[in-house]
Parts: sequence; structure tokens; C-alpha cells
Amino acid sequence: MLIPRLALAAVAASVLTASAMAAPPIMFPLRGHPLDSKDHTPVLEQCAAYQSEFTKAAAEQPASAALVEAQRLDREGMRYCDMQETKATQGANEIAEALLMIGVQPSL
Repeated sequence: MLIPRLALAAVAASVLTASAMAAPPIMFPLRGHPLDSKDHTPVLEQCAAYQSEFTKAAAEQPASAALVEAQRLDREGMRYCDMQETKATQGANEIAEALLMIGVQPSL
């Protein structure tokens, strides 16, 4: 009786791995949404613009406690921007606040 159980386990394992291998890989963007995506909205454009602005401005700033806090806010804001539409607005606001912390007026 041990052999049928082993055979059943082998068949079950092969079915599970075959179904996992049959699905095509799904590619997700690392950050944000592609421009032709249905999820691409003005808020996400705002997130991207603020992120670009912050990256440039932070590179020119001397090391300080305010810069460290602004970088933390920027990272948190990008996480919100990548979540969903309702959180993207909060993310854009946090990145804008990070810009203000380092003395840069957000462009949008």
C-alpha cells in the first residue's frame, strides 16, 4: 500500500509544478506605472515629477538631519505612490513636504 501513496504524491507534485510552469511570467515595473497603463493618472505624473525634483535637489544638499528626514519622507511617499490611486495623492504630498524640508518649492 505504500507504493500507491508514493505514486499519488508524485502525480500531485507533477501536476502542481506543471501548472506553475504553464503560466507565463508577469513583469511588473519597479517603480510607478508605464505611461500607456490604465493606472497612469495625473497624480502618478505628479509623484514622478516630485521624485525627479527631489533626487536632483537632494544631491546638491549638504548632509544634515533635515536631509535625512526629507529622504525618509521621500521614500515613504514613493511607497504610497506605488500602492494605488488613493494612496498616490498622499505619496505626492509627502514628497512635496520632503522638498519643502530641503528648501525647494515643488514645481506642480
